[in-house]
Amino acid sequence: MAKQTFLKGTLILIAAGMVTRMLGFVNRVVIARFIGEEGVGLYMMAAPTFFLATTLTQFGLPVAISKLVAEASARGDHQKTKNILVMSLTITGILSLIFTPLFLFFAPIMAETMLTDQRTLYPLLAITPVVPIIAISSVLRGYFQGKQNMNPLAVSQVLEQVIRISLVAVCTTIFLPYGIEYAAAGAMLSSVAGELASLVYLFICFKFKKTIKIRKHFFQSIKNGKETFSQLMSVSLPTTGSRFIGNLSWFFEPIVVAQSLAIAGVATVAATKQYGELTGFAMTLLTLPSFITYSLSTALVPAISEGMEQKKLQVVEYRLEQAMRLCLLSGGISVVILYVLRMS
Repeated sequence: MAKQTFLKGTLILIAAGMVTRMLGFVNRVVIARFIGEEGVGLYMMAAPTFFLATTLTQFGLPVAISKLVAEASARGDHQKTKNILVMSLTITGILSLIFTPLFLFFAPIMAETMLTDQRTLYPLLAITPVVPIIAISSVLRGYFQGKQNMNPLAVSQVLEQVIRISLVAVCTTIFLPYGIEYAAAGAMLSSVAGELASLVYLFICFKFKKTIKIRKHFFQSIKNGKETFSQLMSVSLPTTGSRFIGNLSWFFEPIVVAQSLAIAGVATVAATKQYGELTGFAMTLLTLPSFITYSLSTALVPAISEGMEQKKLQVVEYRLEQAMRLCLLSGGISVVILYVLRMS
C-alpha cells in the first residue's frame, strides 16, 4: 500500500477538501433552487440531529484507529492491525444496532416537540439509514489514515459529493409534488446515496490493497481483543467527549432558535426560512476554509503516532511546526479574503 509523507498527504486532503467544499456549496445552491429557503431550513434543522447520532455511533474510533494502526505499521505488526479493525467493526456495529432504532423512535418527538415543525420528521427519517453506513466507513477511513495513504480518503470525499449533487435534483424533483417536506427528505436521500457510494469505494480499495484477512478467525480476534479494546477506548473516549460537546451544542441550536422565534411570535414557516438562510448559506460560506485545518489534523495524527512509536522526537517536532505554519498561513489568508468580501 502506497504511503505518503505528511506534507504530501496533507496537500492531497487539502485539494480534495477544497473540491468537496466547493461542490458542497453548489449542492446547497441546487437544493435552494429546487425547494427554496423553507426547504433548506427543513434540511438544516434535521442535520444537527443526524450529526449527533453519527458522532455517538463512531465513538471517536476514526482517530483511535488512525493512531493505533500507524503505531502497528511502524512495528510491522499486521496481526495487531487486524485486531484493531475487528474490534472497531464490532463496536461500531453494536452501536449502530442501538442508535439507529433510537433515532427512529425519537424522530417524531424531535420534530413535533423540540423543532416546532412537524415537517422535519420526513428529513429525519430519510437520513436514518446513513448512520450504520458512516459507522462502517469511519473504520475504513481510520485504517487508511493510519496507513498514511490519503488517496482513498480524498477520492471518496469527492465521489460522495459528486453522487450527492447528481441525485439531489432528481430526488427533490420526484418528491416535490408531494410537499416541501418530502422534497427535503429527497435531498437527504441523495446524501445517503453519496455516503453509500463513498463506503463502496473505500471497501473496494481495502479489498484490493489489504495485507490482512478480516474474516479469518474473526470471532477469535474478538475473544482475544481485550487489550486492543482498552487501547481503542483510551483514545476514542476523550475524542468522543470533545466532539460530543460540539455536536450537542449544534443539536440544540435549531431547537433554541425555533423556540425563540416561536416565543417572539414568528410563524413556523418564516422561522424555518430564516434558519435556512443562516445555516444553509451564511454559515456554509463562513466555515468554508476549515477544510484546511481538518486536512492537517487528519494527516497529523498518524504522522505523529508513527514518529513517537519510532522514538523520532525531532521528526515529531518538525511535523508539528509544519502544521502550525500551515494553519497560521491559511487562517491569515482566509481572514483577509472574508474581510475583503464583507467590505466590498
